[in-house]
Amino acid sequence: MRLGILLLVMLGWIGPGPALAESGAGAKAETEPRIALVIGNGGYGPETGALANPPGDAALIAEALEAVGFQVQMLVDADLTTMKRAISAFGRELVAAGPTATGLFFYAGHGLQIGGVNYLLPLGAQVLSEADAEMETVNADWVLRQMEFAGNRVNIVVLDACRNNPLARGLRSVVQGLARMDAPTGSFIAYATAPGEVARDGSGGNSPYTRALAAAITGPRVPVEEMFRNVRVAVMEATGRQQVPWDSSSLTGAFYFQDGAGAPQVAAAPSAPPTATQEPASTGRSQEQRPPQPGEIFRDCPDCPEMAAIPAGRFVMGTPDGNEVRQDDEGPAHEVTIPAPFALATREVTRGEFAAFIKATARSVKDCWFADGDEGRMAPEGDFRDAGFAQSDDHPAVCVSWEDAVAYAAWLSDRTGFAYGLPTEAEWEYAARAGRATTWPWGDDNPDGGCSFANGLDVTGDRENPGNGASACEDGVAFTAPVGSFAANGFKLHDMLGNVWEWVVDCYAPGYAGAAADGSAQVGAGCESRVARGGSWLENPWDMRLARRYAVPPDGRENIIGFRLARDL
Repeated sequence: MRLGILLLVMLGWIGPGPALAESGAGAKAETEPRIALVIGNGGYGPETGALANPPGDAALIAEALEAVGFQVQMLVDADLTTMKRAISAFGRELVAAGPTATGLFFYAGHGLQIGGVNYLLPLGAQVLSEADAEMETVNADWVLRQMEFAGNRVNIVVLDACRNNPLARGLRSVVQGLARMDAPTGSFIAYATAPGEVARDGSGGNSPYTRALAAAITGPRVPVEEMFRNVRVAVMEATGRQQVPWDSSSLTGAFYFQDGAGAPQVAAAPSAPPTATQEPASTGRSQEQRPPQPGEIFRDCPDCPEMAAIPAGRFVMGTPDGNEVRQDDEGPAHEVTIPAPFALATREVTRGEFAAFIKATARSVKDCWFADGDEGRMAPEGDFRDAGFAQSDDHPAVCVSWEDAVAYAAWLSDRTGFAYGLPTEAEWEYAARAGRATTWPWGDDNPDGGCSFANGLDVTGDRENPGNGASACEDGVAFTAPVGSFAANGFKLHDMLGNVWEWVVDCYAPGYAGAAADGSAQVGAGCESRVARGGSWLENPWDMRLARRYAVPPDGRENIIGFRLARDL
């Protein structure tokens, strides 16, 4: 099996160095040179496991790049010193190439994600602990820094890292798949599959993604963004939709791999280029338009929720046996396949959005349970407009029952013609994890590390609701915060943990025995309780975990529960 291929538009060229195998040079324009470094590591020893495809993948990409005018240097089966010297020289040549050059770095071989950082494995690497990674491997971020320093307008990098790596065994922080990496301005990132997911190795010497990428590079002249959409479609068809490539862009001008004559095409940058952290602009769309592709942010109408297209993929749901924080209903941990992409709102439904629904439908939503520390009270006149603490319209709607949330989704579906609903519990956890297999998005061993990621019970909240085991950090928010106030995860989703518990479709069952493996909901007759996920402003770190579940009657309204919407693509 092969880890996701990351393609990041970078720039540069490297002169011959130790163990470099010259693969040939295509034509290039003097004023717009096209230069590439291609590395394929497959001849690992028995402690790591030899790989058959990386040398062939590197050769195929090198051939395709030459055909469209790149000068290509190819490095095969490199040790640590050789890789680092080559990449360092590559970085120096990027500077010398000038701002009009386009460059591409390609790596195929073993890779590891440890603590959210991606590492490329040279031959002879001995990674026996997390601390060894920096010394024994090549940090992918270091490669990006070498390229970003050059300041070239267009930059390309391809990372094709394989997952069947025995070095990962016993390393606590190792996660399958590559972590999402932010593209510096002027670059384009494309993964062979979703961050944290595993791509297919393929047969015949090349992976499905490499074959599709090579064909697209030498195919019709289209903008790079469209070219990678074509690659995505080809890979989905080749893998039965089990592998969905992923990309994001911070390009400041148009780029084409070919123009029919082999000359590079780079358009002038706009006067106000976007930053690397900006997300694609949301626009209204009709059902006649193409469906949103994984990684895209969109709206179905100007006042519809902002949605993120989530790729298909696999993950392990629940908490494994032996984990000291595991609740009985969080197991057995089991692998789930999300068979098709879907969309999930980037933020929770706000009080203002819910108010529009109430005004249009005149639905009665009185009678809310106010959670106040260890004790609570029923507030017969309480509702989303009076939740027991101050809120504005950009805060998440609370005092919303499961039935209210379903009614809201039906109302929005009728207005737009798109089928909105609640996510299944499996879809919710898959989206919340965004490739992470840890207890919290920020790791396994730091329950107090969430104040940048989630609005939970911390030092600030403990002043209002003391004695509930608050975390030691402080985020300045005692109750709910405006939606989107905290950092997004790898799928561009905010507040998946904290702020408010979020309703999902499923009936509550005291565990996952007999749960479907395809991401569908657990439902049935006599559903006395539904499931809420993610924790709230009132929860301590142990109750605000990626696998934590909360059972509530479907007509129950509480000032710690809200919701976000999903829809099919």
